[in-house]
Formats: sequence, C-alpha cells, structure tokens
Amino acid sequence: MRRPVTPLLAAVAFASCFGLPYPAMAAPEPPRLTVMVAETDTMGRVLTDPNGRTLYRFEPEGSGTVTCVGPCTDTRKPLLSPPGAELRLPPGIAGTLGTVPRPDGGNQVTYDGFPLYWYTDDVQPADTNGVDLFWHVINPRNAPVPAGKRS
Repeated sequence: MRRPVTPLLAAVAFASCFGLPYPAMAAPEPPRLTVMVAETDTMGRVLTDPNGRTLYRFEPEGSGTVTCVGPCTDTRKPLLSPPGAELRLPPGIAGTLGTVPRPDGGNQVTYDGFPLYWYTDDVQPADTNGVDLFWHVINPRNAPVPAGKRS
C-alpha cells in the first residue's frame, strides 16, 4: 500500500533535487543580559540590572550567604533569576555571575559571590542613593571606558 506524499515533503524533495535553498529560518534571539554597566555621576561605572537600576552588595554577605531577608527587603530588593535563565555579563566585563538560594524563596543573582540588590529610593537609572556604611555599589573590573571619557 502506497502512502500519499504530503505537500511539504514534496516541496522539500523538489527543492533538494534542483538545488533550491531551504527557507531562511530566523536566528534565535540571544538571551537578555542579566546585568549591565552604567556610568554614574559620583561612583564611576557600576553594575545595574537590565532596567538601569544600580546594583548593590551588602557587606556582611558574601560567599553565597543571604542575610538581607524580611524587613531588610522592604527597601533592598534582591535581583532574582528566573528559573532556567542564562546569566550574562556585558562583553569585556570580568567577574562571575551565579545564583544563591534565598531563605525566603527564589534564586538570587550573585556577582563574584555577593548577592545583588537594587534600592527602592533610586528613582532614575544609575542613581546611587542606596550607598551607606554596609551597602556598596559594584564597580566591575575591566569595565570598558565609555567613548568621550578617555583622557
């Protein structure tokens, strides 16, 4: 018993016999960067989230520990990684991104082992209002100097 040839199969067979190219397929979009770099007025180049919010590290944390939970997160929001997301730094930025499980749920993005947070009182992109004795911006190593800033 013969099976009927489907139109798509017939078109592919025809194209391959006569050297016609296959239809072009769109390349997949590269994953979005997890963190970016922005120039600030007072702190130099700093890491930001994809929305331009300055990222901070909490001095008592490190080596994959999270201690900013509960009321601490009212003004310091953890940068969370969606499940299965590919963590990416901008080209030329040294350092390592990772994640650490939060005690209150979710996986928080880390940079060189420090969990990352953004500050709710930073209104404009690259604001640095969240700096204090224990909260620090992250000045990435090897960040390219923006055009026009070279001396």
